[in-house]
Amino acid sequence: MYADALYGSGLRQNGPDTIPDDPNGDGIPNGSAVPDYYTVNLGVEQSIKLGAKDQLKARLDIVNITDNSYELRSGSGVGVNAAQYGMRRGLFGSISFVF
Repeated sequence: MYADALYGSGLRQNGPDTIPDDPNGDGIPNGSAVPDYYTVNLGVEQSIKLGAKDQLKARLDIVNITDNSYELRSGSGVGVNAAQYGMRRGLFGSISFVF
């Protein structure tokens, strides 16, 4: 079994204040940051011995178990123009054969 957590302090983005005397009214570059976020992940793996050397491994992972919705980028950077969000809750499973 395992559990881990990820914390992000938020990427920089254009600030809410504007550059003085700027005709476009652009925000101050890197003047603020997107909100901080965290995710908690859980998983379990079971190995089953099939022979002298062979094993069957089954694994189940739950990513972002708290189902936090968080913004990675606001899209305010140069050439980005689109916000990007982190992954929501996900359930993943795998079976592998080791020989």
